[in-house]
Amino acid sequence: MIIDGGTTESGERLADHVRYFYQTSRVDFALLTHPDSDHATGFRAAVERLDVGQIVMHKPWEHGEVIRRLFANGRVTATGLERRFREALEATWDVAQLANKRHIPVFEPFTGATAHNGIFHILGPSESYYRALLPSFRCTPQPRFDSLGLLGLLAQGSPAPSAQPLGLLSPLGFPPDASQPVRESAFTETLTDDGNTKAENNSSVILLVQFEGRKLLFTGDAGIPALEAAHAYAASIGIHLNDLSLLQVPHHGSRRNLGPAVLNKIRAELAVISAGVDGAPKHPSAKVTNALIRRGTTVFATQGRNLVYRYNAPQRTGYHNVYPLEFTEYVDT
Repeated sequence: MIIDGGTTESGERLADHVRYFYQTSRVDFALLTHPDSDHATGFRAAVERLDVGQIVMHKPWEHGEVIRRLFANGRVTATGLERRFREALEATWDVAQLANKRHIPVFEPFTGATAHNGIFHILGPSESYYRALLPSFRCTPQPRFDSLGLLGLLAQGSPAPSAQPLGLLSPLGFPPDASQPVRESAFTETLTDDGNTKAENNSSVILLVQFEGRKLLFTGDAGIPALEAAHAYAASIGIHLNDLSLLQVPHHGSRRNLGPAVLNKIRAELAVISAGVDGAPKHPSAKVTNALIRRGTTVFATQGRNLVYRYNAPQRTGYHNVYPLEFTEYVDT
């Protein structure tokens, strides 16, 4: 299974990686968590170079008819929305076209879907939550209501009460970043629960992998409301997320995607952050890595390296042990 692909260059390296280390071009599942270009363009490149059995990704252009009434402009049509999604999310649309050409099945992942006798379990997003996010994608017109109003309208099929547009899930209105560092300790935490991320990020597939008593959680770029919903669903069916073996930290370790409350519910022995070489101080945020370390999690970041998490598997030639990130005394506000 491969998940996302980064840039075109990294997607090509991913395909080479599969061929070299697994001695095959066959991939059973290829999962695209969400359509942002830093995930989808490399995914497209990898799928082009591999023999993929099934693609797991959302197809927003197929939801136009359902969501068209969620916009302030009553003249919005399903056809117009579909065109906007196809043009704005070009890499994702290209993957769908490639799948059609190669007769690769494409499965839209929503809460509750499982595969391989429950080894793979989709914890989020639900279909209703996903559709409520679509009107706040950057390529769409102004939505009629905030996210809660959109959820209500989808559920009830009737107009929701008037509300200010673009509330909790607004991609706009982020407070300006301050540069004054503050001091943290084992007992003081400056990460807050009011982090805000864009709708595309919150639409990320949240995947739980369970095998031989281990739990691995992959989150894409999901934000706090998406993670809270995934946790609530997991709890409702008796799955605990406070005993994870491995957590893929969302959105390259951004402080906008995690807060103390959700980190008190979703806890892991190890955490991995996919971040660029020059991503700091935002990716990863020291506030996030400190919060994880404070809760007993050992944290690693890619930052230009390939990392392998092994269980009952031999050491890879050319790989060596890496050191986890350390607690940072001063963090950016």
